[in-house]
Amino acid sequence: MRAGKESLPNNVKISRAFYTHPYFWGSEAVGSEPTENREKLLQYRVWTYLYPTVPGGIDSPMINPVAPGAPSLAGLGCSKLLVSVSEKDILWSRGISFYNAVKESGWKGEAELIEVEGEGHAFHIVNYESESAKKFIVRLASFLK
Repeated sequence: MRAGKESLPNNVKISRAFYTHPYFWGSEAVGSEPTENREKLLQYRVWTYLYPTVPGGIDSPMINPVAPGAPSLAGLGCSKLLVSVSEKDILWSRGISFYNAVKESGWKGEAELIEVEGEGHAFHIVNYESESAKKFIVRLASFLK
């Protein structure tokens, strides 16, 4: 977001950004996320452990970029965006919600969503030799060219 507002050193421009299985969360469930005992889930506990004093808590724009009061996603500092999610990832719905929020924000760039079926969070790292991982890495490399 900062790169969309401020000049970077030497007038560097960010042309592309990608969010692979983005670690976003929030106090309210989105899509297929569990609705009960959210404070007991790993996603909540990790964030509150790492940054217990953050203003906004679990709804800080750093972990919930669509929270009330978060900066407008229209200010993203790139012209192309790729968001990827995996079907069996608890963060799947949140990633799709982020993608949709960017598209609806008035951001002027090109956004693309990749949904990988049958895989979990970080499958391309955990099982990097799988066919799904190989296809995903090729697609990511193509985006970054």
